[in-house]
Amino acid sequence: MNERAHPRLCVVGHPNRGKSSIVSTLTENDSVSISPESGTTRSADAFEFELDGRVLLTLIDTPGFQRARQVLSWLQRESVSPGDRPNRVKAFLAEPGHPERFPDEVQLLRPIMEGAGILYVVDGAQSPSPLDEAEMEILRWTGQPRLAVINPMDTQAHQQAWERTLGQFFQWVRVFNPLTATMPARQALLRAVGELTPSWSEPVQKLMQGLAVRDQRRLTDVSEALAAYWAEQLLKSVPVQIPGAIGRQRAEAVLRQSLDEHETRFFERLRSAWGHHHRSLERQSPWELDSDHLMNTETWYLWGLKQRDLLWVSGSAGAATGLALDAGLGGTSLLAGAISGGVLGSVGGWLASRELPGRRFGWLPLARQRQVMGPVRHPNFPLVVMARALTFTRQLWLRPHAERSAVVLRAEAEQWSREDQVRLLGWAKRLQQGRWQPKHQDALVSWVQAQLQLSLEEAFAQEESTSWVL
Repeated sequence: MNERAHPRLCVVGHPNRGKSSIVSTLTENDSVSISPESGTTRSADAFEFELDGRVLLTLIDTPGFQRARQVLSWLQRESVSPGDRPNRVKAFLAEPGHPERFPDEVQLLRPIMEGAGILYVVDGAQSPSPLDEAEMEILRWTGQPRLAVINPMDTQAHQQAWERTLGQFFQWVRVFNPLTATMPARQALLRAVGELTPSWSEPVQKLMQGLAVRDQRRLTDVSEALAAYWAEQLLKSVPVQIPGAIGRQRAEAVLRQSLDEHETRFFERLRSAWGHHHRSLERQSPWELDSDHLMNTETWYLWGLKQRDLLWVSGSAGAATGLALDAGLGGTSLLAGAISGGVLGSVGGWLASRELPGRRFGWLPLARQRQVMGPVRHPNFPLVVMARALTFTRQLWLRPHAERSAVVLRAEAEQWSREDQVRLLGWAKRLQQGRWQPKHQDALVSWVQAQLQLSLEEAFAQEESTSWVL
């Protein structure tokens, strides 16, 4: 076997079994061609996974077997000892007419006989057939390290039958869904690769260590970027070009568009940095800035704030800005008893402003001297911006590169405690009042990182509890 410094495997199997999807997910490469139509892959193409400029894994995407039984019949035409079977496969490749007669089999067998290991993919929704057994027997004749993957494309109805069958031909058998697999599933599959041959154990261990370091660095970087983005959205304002109601309405539309564009640019940069280059971005719902949307019951429920909670949290944030937040940037008592008297005045004044003539957009401060629309000071707005950003970041982080549907920007309810809600609104008030300091930004970054870390750990734990990953 031609040893390599890092694992190099051919991903093989019958057409339309998810081979290219596995290559895409494991190499974090969304340029791998994927299609539900059989025969999309017509040649053996190598895809490398790199970290810090070093190639740590190579997967070769191959066309599927087309004439496996005929190839096996040719191999068995001559009686050879088990030790000579690899040479018989090499003779098959050297036969002059075979590249034209068996183009797909030659394409997939050649890199294997040049030293690559084998990652054989089957569909767990279909039962093993004589054709599958012919493919597995050919691969056994190569003498190369072999790992089998059961891809539950629809169901795992035949998983046990596959496990019994594959166990007769392969060193390891694993279940792996490339369209849902997050890091725990990938790591479990990589560990199996590392056990195929002793020379791959150390490279695979270094690969997983590199992934852990990369993800920790990614967590730090995205937390800093997300915190900065949140602050920029809360400070965004636009000039009012025309006096009166028409000017305010136009400025409101410009502000909404500006918020949309800033959000889109931020998430597209994030998507590109994480290798999701070929995805369209869809927004489930636009920024609904008018007071009826920001204050409706559905919105209160979505962000975990009922009406009375919104009043309490907003008032608490106003009082806590100068007290608990300064005392270590996050005290938990929040002096609820002392604050209660000022709660209704805090949001009540905003509510009253909605009823004043000529102040339909009272939630957006409009200073006649400056003629500026924004920044948005509604107490729900900081929570909405943060929840949308956290939702998208988690969604993108957990998204395998084989999943090619549009990335939908949607918001999910956050289970924030009242203390966290007060902390966010207190930061928002301090930011918009021009009393923001580096220590506040550091505290915000730490809070964002903790939120992301917790939610990712929960997602990984769920995957481990509902799959074969141990």
